[in-house]
Amino acid sequence: MTVSPVITTPRLVLRTPVEADWPAVSDYMRSSRTRFTGGPTASEFDRWRGFLASIGHWTLRGYGFFMVLKGDMPVGRVGLIYHSMWREPELGWNLFDGHEGQGYATEAALAVRGWAYETLGMGALISQIHPENTGSIRVAERLGATRESEGELLGEPCLVYRHPAPDADGSPEAYA
Repeated sequence: MTVSPVITTPRLVLRTPVEADWPAVSDYMRSSRTRFTGGPTASEFDRWRGFLASIGHWTLRGYGFFMVLKGDMPVGRVGLIYHSMWREPELGWNLFDGHEGQGYATEAALAVRGWAYETLGMGALISQIHPENTGSIRVAERLGATRESEGELLGEPCLVYRHPAPDADGSPEAYA
């Protein structure tokens, strides 16, 4: 059985990826926007494999990265990832070129975090962010995450941000 949740916010629709998302994801994966998440992927086969891995994450874990849509326009991906080498599930976000600075990452991440806490029963999540990725650090801070530690992720330096616990103040507004 395939998991296909849909989350809506006042401006966005978040849904599981479908094959029609491939062109937007492929463009993102070969762009400089990936410099803090492994770098551009030159080979179309490697981009395709990454796209399929993202879809497979949904099947294996029951969650993954949502495609973020503004109307019919894909503006990015936001979701939960828990690779075998991760210490715990992570809340992550990627915006496609031209869609930064409009609050989409924050809005979508708040919705996914609320879904993770309420629907999946997850505890406080982390976000692993390259120290030079100031835009992503600002998003984490807007989400109420606090810097917990420094480390390394896939051979690169990383800051670990901890999100507020689901019951941070006893109200859903604390995480949604």
